[in-house]
Amino acid sequence: MKYLLFIVFLFSNIAFAAIGTISSFKGSVEIQRESQIIRPSLGLNIEKNDTIHTKNNSNIIIKFNDNTIITVGKNSTLIIEEYIYDSNNTINSKTNFNFLKGTFKSVTGIIGKIHPEKFKLRTKTANIGIRGTIIIANQEIVACTLGEIEVLTKQKKITLLEKQYTKTLDKVEIPLTLDDEIINILYDGLAIDIYRKEQTEENKKLILLENTLKNAVSEMKTTGDGKSGGDNGAGH
Repeated sequence: MKYLLFIVFLFSNIAFAAIGTISSFKGSVEIQRESQIIRPSLGLNIEKNDTIHTKNNSNIIIKFNDNTIITVGKNSTLIIEEYIYDSNNTINSKTNFNFLKGTFKSVTGIIGKIHPEKFKLRTKTANIGIRGTIIIANQEIVACTLGEIEVLTKQKKITLLEKQYTKTLDKVEIPLTLDDEIINILYDGLAIDIYRKEQTEENKKLILLENTLKNAVSEMKTTGDGKSGGDNGAGH
């Protein structure tokens, strides 16, 4: 009987273990966990099956256990359908992030670097496969700012390299060059001012976080050890 209770307790802990934490947020953000609505706070644990909702001029940055960084932009919804990170045997690791609406940015961590085939991103109009990269996307545009991605829609299958993008609702199979107009559209969706005109205390804190994450990504690229990752938030 004690053994059975131990097994139940063990699986319960696995099922509801923290898979990441909140690194930053602004505005109106909610975490839906089963029947609960949870308000965000710095360092708050994120769990599998959580749904993240943001409202106007709001965003949230989540750092997952493998150092994947996800930024959820304004008026957006993310469902964490699957997230397993096994640091002892990474072949068991996998992710499945479903962005039901809005804009997001993804900087892949260890899972995406070592087992990219197991790192899945999905919007209403596209499935995105990665090869260790930085992606910014909404429901109509997918852009690659670092690395390489594969975008599959009802209309086409296309590979994007660094500084290329595609529109997911058209049939054009030639990658387009990422320009300032598209960058501004995407970062506006992230509720991030890439020009940083207002040096408010909130912006200063966000800049510091983004620079820290950017340095972590650079370190991961140069060392190749797969032990750190991050998001530059405002960079492109």
